Amino acid sequence: MFAEAGPLRIVWASARNSFVTRFTAMHPILWLFQILITSFFAMYFFAALSEYIGNPEVTVSFVVIGNAVQSVAATTLYSVAEIPGVEKHTGTLGALIQSPSSLFSVFLGMSAFGILTGIFAMFVSLGYAAFVFGISFASCNFLSVGVILLLTCLSLTGLGMLLGSAGIRLRTAAIIANIFAYIGLLISGVNFPVSYLPDWVQAVSYCMPLTYAVEAVRGAVDGASLIDLYRPICMMILLGTVFMIIAWFSFKFFEESSRNSGKTDSF
Repeated sequence: MFAEAGPLRIVWASARNSFVTRFTAMHPILWLFQILITSFFAMYFFAALSEYIGNPEVTVSFVVIGNAVQSVAATTLYSVAEIPGVEKHTGTLGALIQSPSSLFSVFLGMSAFGILTGIFAMFVSLGYAAFVFGISFASCNFLSVGVILLLTCLSLTGLGMLLGSAGIRLRTAAIIANIFAYIGLLISGVNFPVSYLPDWVQAVSYCMPLTYAVEAVRGAVDGASLIDLYRPICMMILLGTVFMIIAWFSFKFFEESSRNSGKTDSF
């Protein structure tokens, strides 16, 4: 019997292989084109809507920056959550479950591609904000934006892993990820302040890492430092950590359940 490799080694090997397999299945030009098109039209729709409504609290700048952060959420959540479903559809999930390696470590490494995609989508969206929508970044603290961007992707990876764990038993978890992405679009302060929501919805909103990511990025664009933004940053990290811990237990549960039932490739 083969001994299990260390978790860090498994994560690193899975991350490396994820880039090779993704760019083998999809040409980098198509990957780039998908991000460019998706980011632009999502931002353009809500920016035009905010300009039409004319609410002084919901300016074009407010909406565009919010959607730039939302592009990270949608891209990262979907890319990470779809991994188990993809492995099931390609017929490799059963082999992964039966291997001595931790399924959580394998999929965490595979999430590296989703994190990279989320970071790139954010930069593309900020580029659109500056050069297409005319948003001024004269006061922007670019160091804060960069750090918050990375932390946002890592925090959302925890939620994506949690949603993706259900894909071990379900046909796919991508649909669930899409639902959560659109919920975040509605309740996380992307297109209007969270204060507009009913009290009970606000409580749900403040359990989402995206809410704090949007708040932190808007503050950084206005020139705030990381110290000034410690509260939303800490809350985002805390929630991301909580989701990652829950995801670990969820993976263990579904992994053991699949092994015991023998239905690793059933739909």
